[in-house]
Amino acid sequence: MVVWGDPRVALATRHGKEGQIAPALLTVGLVAEVVAVDTDQFGTFTGEIARQRSAREVVIAKARAGLEASGLARGVASEGTLGPYPELPALTYDLELVGFVDIESGVTVIEEALSFETTVASVQARVNDDLGPFLHRVGFPTQGLIVRRGDGEFDPIIKGVVTTEQLRSAVAAIARSSRDGQVFIETDQRAHLCPTRRRVIEEAAQRLASRLSRPCPSCSRPGFGPVAHEPGLPCRDCGAPTDLDQAIVEGCSGCGELIRVPFAGGADPAQCSYCNP
Repeated sequence: MVVWGDPRVALATRHGKEGQIAPALLTVGLVAEVVAVDTDQFGTFTGEIARQRSAREVVIAKARAGLEASGLARGVASEGTLGPYPELPALTYDLELVGFVDIESGVTVIEEALSFETTVASVQARVNDDLGPFLHRVGFPTQGLIVRRGDGEFDPIIKGVVTTEQLRSAVAAIARSSRDGQVFIETDQRAHLCPTRRRVIEEAAQRLASRLSRPCPSCSRPGFGPVAHEPGLPCRDCGAPTDLDQAIVEGCSGCGELIRVPFAGGADPAQCSYCNP
């Protein structure tokens, strides 16, 4: 196990992610301390604040904000992206990143987890509409909800709806402000109100912990692991390069050491654009 000196790491979250991240870090000797950082400044799921940078840039910015606010040498944070999967838009995906920054060693590590089993749903309704089928489908009240106007205007918006009484009150209040009396009810994607996201964050955190347990073979800094993929695995029948990886490149973000790890064997001809055009 890596010896950290001060084992504390600042966890920048305002949505209860310590339940998913702290246990994973503890397995490698790190103790997460929640830091009061306004992570909404980096972007919100509901759109009041647009995310201006990539998810990878934001997760590192969050981690740095936490360590700077705490005065600790290490910071950790997570960032999620939900939406139509680029290669198959009918599917909704959840990509969760967990990033770690150590300003003492110069190590920056990001791990990720991808899931298609995520709850993202919405419905347009009026006061007294039967919402039973929608609520059952999304898993309410375990899954929280957001209520906003149904006429296209952004404000007002009520988040964190987790009881039937809160939902009834929110629908009535928002309907009164809406020009057409309609409301838009959607799943609240913030981690503390979205069980499916929490599971994916936990998986990403476990991968981060596993990565941090690997020292660099050159400088012994923690976090040695995959940094790039090299496509071109040859077809085992005709030898033509395919889109499959022929090697993975592992590296250290501290000293820059890189090791190419080739994959043995060849690609199935079914994956070859020549054998299976």
